[in-house]
Amino acid sequence: MNELDESYWHYFLMLESDFNATIRFVDLAEKNDSTFSIELSRQIICSCTEFETVAKKLCGLIAPTKPAGNISQYKEIILSKYPDLPRVPVYIDRYKRIIFPFSAWGANGERLEWWDAYQHVKHHRHQNFEEANVKNTLSALSALLILELYLYGTVYPTCDKRKIGTMLLRAPGMSEVLYCQPDEDLPGLLMKRP
Repeated sequence: MNELDESYWHYFLMLESDFNATIRFVDLAEKNDSTFSIELSRQIICSCTEFETVAKKLCGLIAPTKPAGNISQYKEIILSKYPDLPRVPVYIDRYKRIIFPFSAWGANGERLEWWDAYQHVKHHRHQNFEEANVKNTLSALSALLILELYLYGTVYPTCDKRKIGTMLLRAPGMSEVLYCQPDEDLPGLLMKRP
């Protein structure tokens, strides 16, 4: 069996923490999606670089003999195992938002807007700085969360290694971020259950 350390998950949590700190200054309302900054430039580059690392690891588990060196190859391999990926949502409960970071890979098999933004910012920041915006950074971080969950779920198919504890983002199979699990109470405080 393949073993997987927690470094991938801890790195995701660090990136999410950075993004969460950013939204203290730029609210996550949709009207701010086009807001861009040097900090968001750093975050989209870091999130997408980690996305590549996790995608390669996941592809190696799914199809060890197939090449996985670019986004087209990641797409082909990952969708061969997880064809419903384009329909997987990420919830931002606090802001009542839902992101589908892989929706473009659905029926039409289009390009991922946030991935293209990352490539543009990485290679031609001086011309494409405005693509380092809230929407693209949030989508990249959301895509990374989904791949992390698939990675850990592939290596550990039982629930004993299920990932929880995010500050902002939630995907199917994760509990809501701001709420207690229904079977736990604070010591000395008995909550009424519905």
